Amino acid sequence: MRQRNMRDLSFATFNLLNLQVPGGLTYGTRPPNPDDADGRRAYARKIAWTGAKIAMLEAEIIGFQELWAREALEAAFAAAGLADAYTLIARDAPGIGRPQVALAVRKNRHGAAQVQGEPTWIAEFPTDFRFDTLRETNGAEEEITVTINQFSRPVLRVVIQSEGTRPKPPPITVYVAHLKSKGPARLSFARPQPAVLQTYPEITKSAVAHIRRVMEAGALRALLDREMTGIQDDALSPVVVLGDLNDDTQSVTNELISAQPTYRVFEKSTAGGRSDRGLYSVERLQQYRSSRHVYYTHIFRHKRESLDHILVSEEFYDHAAKRQWSFREMEVYNDHLNRAAFEEDGATDHGLVRAAFDWNPMPAALLDA
Repeated sequence: MRQRNMRDLSFATFNLLNLQVPGGLTYGTRPPNPDDADGRRAYARKIAWTGAKIAMLEAEIIGFQELWAREALEAAFAAAGLADAYTLIARDAPGIGRPQVALAVRKNRHGAAQVQGEPTWIAEFPTDFRFDTLRETNGAEEEITVTINQFSRPVLRVVIQSEGTRPKPPPITVYVAHLKSKGPARLSFARPQPAVLQTYPEITKSAVAHIRRVMEAGALRALLDREMTGIQDDALSPVVVLGDLNDDTQSVTNELISAQPTYRVFEKSTAGGRSDRGLYSVERLQQYRSSRHVYYTHIFRHKRESLDHILVSEEFYDHAAKRQWSFREMEVYNDHLNRAAFEEDGATDHGLVRAAFDWNPMPAALLDA
């Protein structure tokens, strides 16, 4: 069995499917688990199931989506027997229809937190990321204004200093995101109604959902650009994005977030040697390792989709000059994606994704070769 290095890391992403305390509201005025005997039993099943999956993941860093009450996530960690093993960065939802993301970071061997500074929930797009009176010069040559300036669910940014002193690993910036789903946007039908909403209500709601997700993906990329550029060539700035991005790996939105770095696929290729802005999908890293690969984290109308992702910067890419960690494996836990599990066990309707990386800085001799 391989000897583990204290600098090894594993990341996971976990959509909690509306984790809320009994009587608490989520997307509507009817609590998913009423504060009565049946509701409390359903809540207890969900906490037990969630806690068991947290324990199963055994990940140093876990990003969560669809959290409504911090108390409920604390209960899940207690059910897992891990209440004192992690630093939990979570907050209550501020109102109906506004779920939150959260992060759990395992404490070091001495029980100390590994979080640097103050975590930040980012609700607003960067102030200079505004689509105001843009004009195309080819095609329709129309003026374009999009007034979406906020994330539908705030993005969480946390800086983590993992274990080890000689050498000391670089701090890692982790973003947890939950972008707008492909489901129809909830639009106001208050009067006066826009003509398009009166004539094409379903088309309009679907188009708005996609427009919002593209804008959110662009704004997240803008945040990442600030994090990952403007640094010295030899400087390290490891970044990890965890979350339910609500689209497939090769979708327009996810390619926008990743900045589409190149992957090395044969020995003499120089692809992937440097990508200061790019993020590598652990799904693709696993695909290059295995000829038999099935990756799906959600089933909608019998269609299997990959919505939940882990994206990592070049410090985690095997062939990058700035490599600090090597990819070991990626696992998807999706056996629970059936209705019986949702109703009887309190399972989530998303698969869980876990990726492991070994501490393995690129040797200087290889860089000079």
